[in-house]
Amino acid sequence: MPKFITILLLSAFHLHQAFGAIDLNDVENKLKTTGLTGEIHGANSDSSLFVLTVRDPNDFFTNMQIPLSTESDDVKTKLKDLKRHQYYTVKGAFFDNKAPIKHINVSSLDLARDYKSELDRAPYEYKTKIEDLKTKKEFIGRIHAMAEEGKVLVMEYGDQIVPIVVTEPATQLLVKEYYRGDLVKVKIAVRNSPDAPLHVMLARQGTLNPQEKPIELIESLVRSHNLPIEKTGVLVKFPKSPQIMFNIYALLVEDPEGSTVQYTLVNFENPEVFKATREKLEKLWNDNLGSEENNRNKLINRKVVIKARGISNMVDQGQANPQILINSVLDIDQVK
Repeated sequence: MPKFITILLLSAFHLHQAFGAIDLNDVENKLKTTGLTGEIHGANSDSSLFVLTVRDPNDFFTNMQIPLSTESDDVKTKLKDLKRHQYYTVKGAFFDNKAPIKHINVSSLDLARDYKSELDRAPYEYKTKIEDLKTKKEFIGRIHAMAEEGKVLVMEYGDQIVPIVVTEPATQLLVKEYYRGDLVKVKIAVRNSPDAPLHVMLARQGTLNPQEKPIELIESLVRSHNLPIEKTGVLVKFPKSPQIMFNIYALLVEDPEGSTVQYTLVNFENPEVFKATREKLEKLWNDNLGSEENNRNKLINRKVVIKARGISNMVDQGQANPQILINSVLDIDQVK
């Protein structure tokens, strides 16, 4: 595989969770002795959701995400300052909470390597209140991730990320076949405890009317794979990071239900076309500086609207975003 494609894959694909490939005994031993060093995958003090990525040092793509929690007041204060892509050394132990995914009870937390990003210039303020789910029986949103053979479904609820436990084997089989970014309707039940983070269960079929389903697929992104596609949306910038050696650009589409999906604009076959595409989009971005805004894990500029044509590409269930494979810079037009 050409070097530039290998680099691009770091940004093009979600870092696929490989729980079976990480030695959990080794992880637990480090937690109890020298400390476990990992990268912050996500941190949201509003919803008390903090996730650490642990990687195989010999294989970047072999990794797992582990939620962090604590009973220590000192650590609770430190958790509020976590930022995506920072590295921390964690000590503690796995909770014995019977959850389908391992959680770490953190006893100490120390910054190992800081990270500065363009996103730091304007701290993000969440618009959706996670507590609103306590009064809801269902919602429509995009899938953020699936884990543990369908036992865990991670959903986007507005701009919040919500883990949902799936208890019924038949529904787990459905969930494990979905793709990140698929639009679904879920029926939910919120547990009374703990208070934070909010714990949500997918409704069991026996609690619903016969015509209802715990989860319904509304839009499948993989169904358009390898087909011609044309999308219009505002310009998006994913700033370079420890996983991306250059900025990646995309366009953001908002659907009637209020959820959003961004299509990254790439070319895997021709390095020159991909470079020219990035340069064209970089110029559009730089020509309109001052109207960009922090959109949680990316920057968007609502002042710039583009239309892109190409071939739809969705080849992996954990792929971070659907892609439009651009054949020429002429396939991208500025609409506004």
